[in-house]
Amino acid sequence: MGDQQLSLEPTAPLRRAKTVPAVESLAQADPVALVAVDVTAAQVDRFFEYLVPSKLDELARVGCRVRVRFAGRLVNGFIRERIAEPTHTGKLSVIKAVLGPSVLSPAIADLSRAVADRYAGTFAEVVRDAVPPRLKRVEAKFSEADFVASEQGEPAAPCRGVPVEPGIWATYEGSSELLGEVADHQASRASLVVCPTDDPVLVAADLIARAGSSGIVIVPDGRDRARFEKVFDEYFGDRLAVLSANDKPAKRYREFLRIRTGQATVVLGTRNAVFAPVVDCPLIFVWDDSDDSLSEPRSPGWHAREVAALRTMTGRCTLVVASHSRSVNMARLVDTGWARSVVPTRDHRREAAKVITRNAASNEDPDRFARIPHIAWQVIKTGIKSGPVLVQVARSGYLPGFACVECRTPAQCPICSGPLALTKSDEVACRWCADVVQNWSCAECGDRRMRAMSVGSQRTAEELRRAFPAVEVLVSGSLDGILDVVPDNPAIVVATVGAEPVAVGGYQTAVLLDGGALLARSDLRSEEETMRRWFNVAALVKPAGAGGQLAVTADPSHRAVQALVRMNPAAWARRELQERFDTGLPPTTRCASITGKVNDINDFMETCRSDHRWNPQWRCLGPVAVTLTGHAHAERMLILGPHRDGALLAALIKSALVAGTARTGAHAVRVRIDPVSLY
Repeated sequence: MGDQQLSLEPTAPLRRAKTVPAVESLAQADPVALVAVDVTAAQVDRFFEYLVPSKLDELARVGCRVRVRFAGRLVNGFIRERIAEPTHTGKLSVIKAVLGPSVLSPAIADLSRAVADRYAGTFAEVVRDAVPPRLKRVEAKFSEADFVASEQGEPAAPCRGVPVEPGIWATYEGSSELLGEVADHQASRASLVVCPTDDPVLVAADLIARAGSSGIVIVPDGRDRARFEKVFDEYFGDRLAVLSANDKPAKRYREFLRIRTGQATVVLGTRNAVFAPVVDCPLIFVWDDSDDSLSEPRSPGWHAREVAALRTMTGRCTLVVASHSRSVNMARLVDTGWARSVVPTRDHRREAAKVITRNAASNEDPDRFARIPHIAWQVIKTGIKSGPVLVQVARSGYLPGFACVECRTPAQCPICSGPLALTKSDEVACRWCADVVQNWSCAECGDRRMRAMSVGSQRTAEELRRAFPAVEVLVSGSLDGILDVVPDNPAIVVATVGAEPVAVGGYQTAVLLDGGALLARSDLRSEEETMRRWFNVAALVKPAGAGGQLAVTADPSHRAVQALVRMNPAAWARRELQERFDTGLPPTTRCASITGKVNDINDFMETCRSDHRWNPQWRCLGPVAVTLTGHAHAERMLILGPHRDGALLAALIKSALVAGTARTGAHAVRVRIDPVSLY
């Protein structure tokens, strides 16, 4: 293959003697290399055979980057294997150059292949996420002996003990079995619900220490990484490596090579760290698996939780997926017996902050429509006497949304159909194209009057400053800047969902506003996401014994509110899972999402249905209109099938992608397997 071809026959003619080595100069042992080229096209997602010249014999190790000619141009690739005889009947090209040491371990290569097959992607797409870009100056700091030693799997040095509160595991049901499996390096899986009164950083550090100071800890974002790193650096020292996509390329590649050479055995990082090449990794700890940040936005759209599960399928590795709440995905794995349930006891849950809800309001109660009800004002007034108070709101900005006064239809931009909001200069403008709207009229009824559909963090802070003029009011959010730490002084912190800063001594009180709006969002995971946010806030509040209170403004009879009152997210997850079973929706089924123009979706579905592997029992929902980033509009269709057909569905989807690319020359649709958001 390629422009420059060679044969294994000694008398093969050479077209360019200066650049192509003679046949006699090929490697004596295993002269054929299987190379995965760095081309993401689905139709070339396989290994190609190349000849290894003798001058590159010692350098061309399995896992090395190489430079080869493919389809008329030079591209990079990875050597997957060296073999003695070719299976290709035609002529073979020669490896042009070897770029650096062996950075792709066989275990990570197998994992990348499994991930690509599960998500209907390509090996090259996954390896780009698993191995950072090469920097020659960073590689110069490591010797070849370092990489050879890593392949021998030398045991890690013991670390100092982690000061987890004595007896903490005794307050968790199912913990004794988990701790025994971690210490014995047994292949097991567990879904751990961390009580809001316990620090997940110390819990993760304790599990890593029990696993022999070796393992991987995955966190959603940089804020969590900084929180974990502060403790991990103290107790694991030089054994710790931190991987994050936000780091500079040199630092990221240096940390990766430290792991590859065995100098670091404890890995802390965001989603890509799940591919860290820890030798014989005994433990993978995934924190807050419901966070969307753990899902890779680029193709093929893998999720760190699922990649970790695939990694534990081979070898003696324990997977612990932990959170203050419990995702429906983990509830399904617990229900099937694939994962062990580890939850705090009832008495331990009662130690968390006291949850206060407003009474069910009657139709005559004037407080029923209040965004900040009377009970919330009382809780704030009481809390600021002893310490900081957190007020969680759903949206940033001042008035981030408008609707028609007459028919309540959301106000949209006449140019791009984006949502309208009030700017700092008191102008109504589009949040997408920033165009100022002068003469707006409702598209449904024609009325020209608008009302605020939601209130943002800035407007909430303004109201609180008027109510408590002697108290400092801080705002934390995407528009105002996210605060990291709040001192232990009387103050009110207004934070949007997900931007809540940590208080030094814990918040005395937290108020969860807009609970009804969060639970009523038109998304399959809206309730699950709200539960996750609420329990994360509960972890920031002082325990009930110290006077900590948590006020929620949603309907007190709602099951999510009741789960918060009882501090029992596992029970909520079981009920939610049962509803998913009844409706046949993910995660009780495997799902393929196809997004694009209607004609392209129809062509793609016709290709899928013409495949003999297509199962008529699979459900097809849609297509329906969806809004992508910016103001791009498209249609989306869902294919739902049982879990036993997951591999078959992914293979069929990939075959349809190959057929569509060959016909049109480009992917006309965007495919995601098991997406985080359906519509």
